[in-house]
Amino acid sequence: MDAKEDLLACAITNFTKFGSKRFSMDELAHSIGISKKTIYKYFDSKEELVSESLQYLLKNVRDNVDTYIKENPNENQPLQTIVFIYKLALTNLQVISPSFFFGLNKYYPNAAKVYADFRSEMVWHVVFPILEKAQKMQQIRPGVNVKLMCKLFLSRMEDTVYANNNLFEEYSIQELLDHIIINSLRGIMTVEYLQNCNLEK
Repeated sequence: MDAKEDLLACAITNFTKFGSKRFSMDELAHSIGISKKTIYKYFDSKEELVSESLQYLLKNVRDNVDTYIKENPNENQPLQTIVFIYKLALTNLQVISPSFFFGLNKYYPNAAKVYADFRSEMVWHVVFPILEKAQKMQQIRPGVNVKLMCKLFLSRMEDTVYANNNLFEEYSIQELLDHIIINSLRGIMTVEYLQNCNLEK
């Protein structure tokens, strides 16, 4: 990694832990052992740093998804890819403070748009086509509206896990994956496929 990547990695780790507004540029400079002036060599503003560091995190997530799809080209089990994607999402959300998303929406609209665009891309250009494929393969019942399924269950997972209390404080990633994703998928499967499938955890 180069100096800018080191800075992005350190920034997103601290922003997601403490909140992007609360964790200052001075604290970031101190934590990485550089001057604040050095940070401004790479970024014109804190919002630019928040946006780019978030893009850095989301690129790593997307790369993991792309690698999984490339290494698991099992065309007969498309729903397994959805389980992987959302387990990865929960694993990342578990270490992100709810205040991070609050701060994005309130103080850093450009960064909030980065996240919203990423989420939309994943749901509508990755997950939705997989569900359509599974339906064509008669793994999902023909009467199921997979578009509505995406809107109801799959498009705003952070809203679900942070709805009232932080659900990560009460439940394991596996429990959340079971109840948010796996059980939802089982509920729309055809009887024939449900009897023979095994959604790995």
